[in-house]
Amino acid sequence: MRTSSVLALLAIALIAVGCGNPTQPCGTFSYSATPVPRGENVSVTFNFNPATCGAACTCNTVAYIQILRVIDRDTGEFIAPNSDQQNRIVTGDPNATQNGWAVDRISNRNWGYYARFDDGTFDTYLTTGSNTSPAILGDGPGGFPDNTWMDFVSVPVCIDSSASCNNTLDGYWYWWFIIGAGGATGQPFSEIGVDWMQDAFDKSVVEWNNDAPGLGKHSFPAMTRM
Repeated sequence: MRTSSVLALLAIALIAVGCGNPTQPCGTFSYSATPVPRGENVSVTFNFNPATCGAACTCNTVAYIQILRVIDRDTGEFIAPNSDQQNRIVTGDPNATQNGWAVDRISNRNWGYYARFDDGTFDTYLTTGSNTSPAILGDGPGGFPDNTWMDFVSVPVCIDSSASCNNTLDGYWYWWFIIGAGGATGQPFSEIGVDWMQDAFDKSVVEWNNDAPGLGKHSFPAMTRM
């Protein structure tokens, strides 16, 4: 594809970022970020409250799945922090908003849940939540060249096998920033995710599951929107 065509599709995708209907989280989000050279130090907090969605469920483990899209704004190309993630990027979708996304995970981990070790425990930068305690995701993305666009959708999910809402997706939080000249970054934009991001998430999970068996990774189970 010509660079001009790629950039045109990029423009369509980025214009669509602010479009769509806000999703209804089953709880409340809060967000903070501190700019650092070529990146951000970010915290996403989710307080699970199923009554917000007209539901009743006790979940003792609320974790996260995060999807990421990294765009070289000079070329319009989608890039990734590792080859596994590059290979599972969603491409070829007729809806430009859906392309470029992938489940955000380092290459040497077998679970797709954010910050989960191979033994099922979680790294210190992820605190799992419940009905009575918040799920907190810490992230420090960056390191790409000048004029790189990075956007994320952080999705809390119940992974408690004893819960009636096990494997439910409980909300969508969207945030993005640009690495500018000399590596400068400003305060990220953030908001409740909109409806088309739900589809982008689902397609990213499909791509993970397509690759997982050949890489010795765990496939995601079937998940539903709460």
